[in-house]
Amino acid sequence: MRLLAPILALWTIGCCEGLTFAQPMPPDDTTLKMERVELVDHPPYEGLIESEDAAWITLIQIQRPPGQPMHLVIRPIDRHHVISVVRLEPEQKAKLRQAIDQFRNHAAIEAGRMEAVSLEPRTAEGNAYRHYAGAWFTLDSTADESNTRRVVVRAEQIFAAYRQILSPRTSPDRPPRLVVFDSLDAYHAFLDRLGLKIQNRACFAEDKNLVAAGSELARLSSIMTKVNAQNDQLRRDLKDLEKRLADRLRELGDHFKKTGLSKAATNQLLVVERRKFDDQIKKAREELLRSDREIARIFNQNTRQTFVLLYHESFHAYLSNYVYPRGGFDVPYWLNEGLAVMFEGGMLEGNTLRIDSPSSTSLRQLKEDAAAEHPLPLEQLLTAGQNEFLTHGDASQAAAQRYYANAWGLAYYLTFEKRVLGSPALDRYVQPNHHGTTPVQRFEKLVEMPIEKFEPQWREYIESLKCKP
Repeated sequence: MRLLAPILALWTIGCCEGLTFAQPMPPDDTTLKMERVELVDHPPYEGLIESEDAAWITLIQIQRPPGQPMHLVIRPIDRHHVISVVRLEPEQKAKLRQAIDQFRNHAAIEAGRMEAVSLEPRTAEGNAYRHYAGAWFTLDSTADESNTRRVVVRAEQIFAAYRQILSPRTSPDRPPRLVVFDSLDAYHAFLDRLGLKIQNRACFAEDKNLVAAGSELARLSSIMTKVNAQNDQLRRDLKDLEKRLADRLRELGDHFKKTGLSKAATNQLLVVERRKFDDQIKKAREELLRSDREIARIFNQNTRQTFVLLYHESFHAYLSNYVYPRGGFDVPYWLNEGLAVMFEGGMLEGNTLRIDSPSSTSLRQLKEDAAAEHPLPLEQLLTAGQNEFLTHGDASQAAAQRYYANAWGLAYYLTFEKRVLGSPALDRYVQPNHHGTTPVQRFEKLVEMPIEKFEPQWREYIESLKCKP
């Protein structure tokens, strides 16, 4: 069985000054057009002009710092400092406003997506699963229903993000299967049945087209039981208020009609009554939104590591199923693992995956290796196989991390500096027939220069990158 090796990495988040909406859920479209305000003594601001008068322009500024979540900053701008304003057409402005509204209400949107997920009971491998059948993958989970739904939503988002960066070029006979266990014990018992003896908490078994991941969702479920119950009650209360409003207005209308009250007076009284209910409904919606955000915060805080691993292994599955299928292409281990580390360290924002900032963990490890007495030679990385990326103990883990860091650095350089990702040159590089050429010779054709010339340029680029604190 061919096993693409997993890796453990860190998930990073950021913050920003000012009046912000700090949820990491920006518009799905990275090419979204924005309005622009040019200033006399400051770089221009971009975003959405929310309001303006003779003295002020109020802009919802959109900030997307590399490696940090998008933020919205409410920016009042004195017209005396404005040189010019670039406004959007009404259709484009409506699209931008919709994207901002989605960002502000991402917790409620995710909750809505969760409700739309269709789950079925399924028994396999001696486990009782909640089963999801999607167009791009299937998912089996031993976690409770709420956490399973949230996992499905995140998995759908990451597969959509993969498709944006590496377009699918083929379809498998059957989609990859993701299996998420709510405990590490259940995960390792599952691996034992497959005959896999690995320490990692997630893996992709390519021969079985299977991604498996262990988690602590069972422990999280007990923590979130009370919060989820309160959230469910809030939803019921909101639906009850909305129903009672319609019933109440109908009852009052009938009552006033019977008493002979004029239509104008009736309408006025109904408006007053509607306002009372609208205030209650607004408060209920705000409370529900706060509850959704709190649940999302608890979930994110307790599952970051699990999702980093799941995204890493799911990328292997996506690449093998939809981009470079096994049997039709020969993807070197360094490239497969390097891209997976690059994607796992990206920032998922809606259905967009931002990989615009280097992984601090991988960059730090790579810099340490480069400064060592004997850094990993590029030729050794290019010829590495599965064993170099697998871990079976502390010593092998340190050695594997070295390979992962170098693989990430090379993939990152080729993606952002050489623009190789998704190119015809990369397609030629992963073709299965190389007519006796060595891995180094294949790589030299990809980068169009001898490795002796390429390696110093690559290492100089890596050295120029800054590690985030």
